[in-house]
Amino acid sequence: MKADNVEKRNWFRGKGLMAAVGATMAVIAAIVIGCGGSSNTNIAPFAGVWVANGGGADVLHFSGVELHLSGLSNVPPKQTLNTATLTNPQDTLFDNGGGLWVVDGGVGDGTGAKAALFHYTAVQLAHLNSTSNPTPAIVIRSASFNFPQFAAFDGGGNLWVSDSANNEIFKFSATQVATSIGVPIVPVATLTNASFNGPLGIAFDGGGNLWIENNGGTTVVEVAQAVLAAATGTTAVAFATTLNSSVVGGLETINNPWGIVFDADGDMWITNEQLSVGACAGTVVEFSAASITGGANLTPAPEVVLAPTAVGTTSSLCDPNGITMNKAGTIVVANAAGNSLARYNPSQTGTSGSPTPGLLIFGAKTNLNGPTGLIYGPLSLQ
Repeated sequence: MKADNVEKRNWFRGKGLMAAVGATMAVIAAIVIGCGGSSNTNIAPFAGVWVANGGGADVLHFSGVELHLSGLSNVPPKQTLNTATLTNPQDTLFDNGGGLWVVDGGVGDGTGAKAALFHYTAVQLAHLNSTSNPTPAIVIRSASFNFPQFAAFDGGGNLWVSDSANNEIFKFSATQVATSIGVPIVPVATLTNASFNGPLGIAFDGGGNLWIENNGGTTVVEVAQAVLAAATGTTAVAFATTLNSSVVGGLETINNPWGIVFDADGDMWITNEQLSVGACAGTVVEFSAASITGGANLTPAPEVVLAPTAVGTTSSLCDPNGITMNKAGTIVVANAAGNSLARYNPSQTGTSGSPTPGLLIFGAKTNLNGPTGLIYGPLSLQ
């Protein structure tokens, strides 16, 4: 693992030790959501995003109102989830009941202290303006945790969690997810592989296969659905596919990858920190579905590479971490070092280049502080 990447990830762990626009759309009866951390595409275009604010020890909700602004916007979030149980939130994801899960890495001291997964109900989220610090309805703790960072639900309601410090992936059953109350539990499966290198972003494709980003290196790997289904206890898994990096325009196509999302066509979008370039660098890369299938060891040519450009006093991509997409194809990226959110419109992501985002949320009013994972939320919450 690259030394600078270890130092960077430890910086976020250390941060855990440091100390209303629009109306609720109550007329909308259905909660339009999907599953999977930072990989949700089944979202109506006017929904907002929920951001794990790693350096702020809270979760920020920027509604569809804020997200439909343009240019450089120093705008406050609509709501803040700032319960005292949060220490170092790393990812957010919604379940099929409209409840929010927050993956908290804890203090990051190698002991797993305060690391947990916290669940907040749809009702609690709807009342954040009056009660911003609700008690989590479900808490998952485990002695297996060291520094959990990202999570995704599979089609059966099981929750999979990446732990970058342990180089492992944990599976918690749908039953465990529904009933845990904070007493430490044992994952029903723990995936291991000697080639795991700081696994961070994880996402399921349309076939139920799990894709895992090795943030400490230059690969993205796939574990087949059949292997996942058979896994129990500690299981050494083989990779169905390993995606390797190439160089396009002087930048590696896979370099310290962090966030991952699949679009409606099955194409893969990832964020790369590009730490070898600098602390405020990064790219967003799209690989077509065809380019990432059909072989165990591939070096896919990217469909699109989005590079940074200057926006005011900051950059459009400055250590990009999480990425989320709605079903209209709009992408929002969380810039951890830049303390910003970049929204790219579909018209900006069809070809490679350095487009200025349609919106960059940046400034003191935003309260963004080391944002990591993020996800579009239910339309009922805007």
